[in-house]
Amino acid sequence: MGILRLIEKSCSLLIAMAYVVAMAIDHHGINRQVTFCSLGLLLPLACIWFPEQLGSCTDIYVGRGQTIDAETPPALVSIMGWILLVALPAFVYFWNSH
Repeated sequence: MGILRLIEKSCSLLIAMAYVVAMAIDHHGINRQVTFCSLGLLLPLACIWFPEQLGSCTDIYVGRGQTIDAETPPALVSIMGWILLVALPAFVYFWNSH
């Protein structure tokens, strides 16, 4: 594993842990909602940590008779993971604060 992949994985884990700590502080401890939201962090972490494996998945049913029949480039999977990990929570936070 390259040093850049290790840095990427470490940074994503630190960001996810910061979210969990912030949620726990906001909710005055670990409760059902904090646990549920923490589980939601697993998808972006998986996209960042395992983009090659997730991008190579094909023949997956996605609805209305459609399937994924081509591989997704690992860079695109990783970028989507970062968007889900960083941009989406920030958007939701600012949307709910106004």
